[in-house]
This record gives sequence, C-alpha cells and structure tokens, in this order.
Amino acid sequence: MATVNSSVAAARAALPQQLVKLNQQGADVQILVSTYTVPAGGVPIADKIKWGSLPLGARLLPTTKLYFSAGAASSTLNLGDTVSQARYLAATAVTAAGNATAEAVYAGGALFDVAVVAPGQATDHSELFSTVAGAALQAGQVITLVAQYAGQN
Repeated sequence: MATVNSSVAAARAALPQQLVKLNQQGADVQILVSTYTVPAGGVPIADKIKWGSLPLGARLLPTTKLYFSAGAASSTLNLGDTVSQARYLAATAVTAAGNATAEAVYAGGALFDVAVVAPGQATDHSELFSTVAGAALQAGQVITLVAQYAGQN
C-alpha cells in the first residue's frame, strides 16, 4: 500500500524542506467574541453588522459560530468580508434561537487566510461582516459571533 502526503507532510518531505504557514501548523488559537443587540426599529435588509477584524495571516477556524436569539420571520445573516460576503457562512435563517457554524470556506477544500496589509480598502478581507437579508432584524434580538482563528495578534 502506498503512502501519500498532504500539503503539510509534502512540505516536510520536499528537498529542500519547506516551511508551512503558521496558520497551518503551530499557530496559537485566538478568539474574537462580539455581541450585537438589535436596537428599537430593527435593522433593515442590506445593512451590515461589523464584528471586528482578523490580523494579517489569520485563518478563521471551522469552530467559529454565530449565535442568535429568536428574531423576525424570514431574517437571515451571513458571515464574510467586503470581498466575499458569504466567505464563512452562507445566508442562514436567524428566526428561531440557535446557532450556525461558519465553515463554508472549507466546504470545497479551500484554504483562506488574511493577506491584506491595508485595512479599509475595497479589497480588505480582514474585517468580518454579516449582511441582513430576507427581512429586517427584530428589535431586541441578540446576535453573538464567537470566532476562533489560527494566527498571532
């Protein structure tokens, strides 16, 4: 039976040996916990919730979750950045209390890490956002992002 190498094992077996990114092996796991309570009047469709930013070289882990209390019928949220609005989580119903795991970026075997060095640009993918769709968010609804990422601050 043959043994084949994954990306990290292949780098180690290469001649000369190659280093892998810290966010693939050896990084510290960091956390970003951010909560938003919908104000009176709600939050309309197409508005964005800004959660915070990931540092250069960070890789969001598939243990990241969006938690939410019960909200308005048809309301959805995603999780992504300016470049790809649903990079981590596709539009997900936030009508009943629950949670959703942000693992969309891993679905096709894709790997993604923050490579932007100039925050605030149109190409900035370090800022995490959720976009409201389906229906406005209901006043009083509480939404919390618990993001875990591999990287260094």
